[in-house]
Amino acid sequence: MTNIILNGCNGKMGAAVTKAVSERTDCTIVAGVDLYGDNSAYPEFRTFEDVNIDADVIIDFSNPAVLDSMLAFAISKNLPIIL
Repeated sequence: MTNIILNGCNGKMGAAVTKAVSERTDCTIVAGVDLYGDNSAYPEFRTFEDVNIDADVIIDFSNPAVLDSMLAFAISKNLPIIL
């Protein structure tokens, strides 16, 4: 099972990824990161500094302004990112 952190989870692409993952059995979204909105399907955080959940990969559909904090988080956790 691949555990995913979805950055930009409340945008249009975030909703599409959430739907696609919900139809699979080999992966799950364990957390979302987004400045706006609230998705009750999984825990959601406003910044990567707040994320306290382990994952296997980050999928990013967010604003480039978040890139530095996302990269710092990924490096500290040794996580790959799909941009």
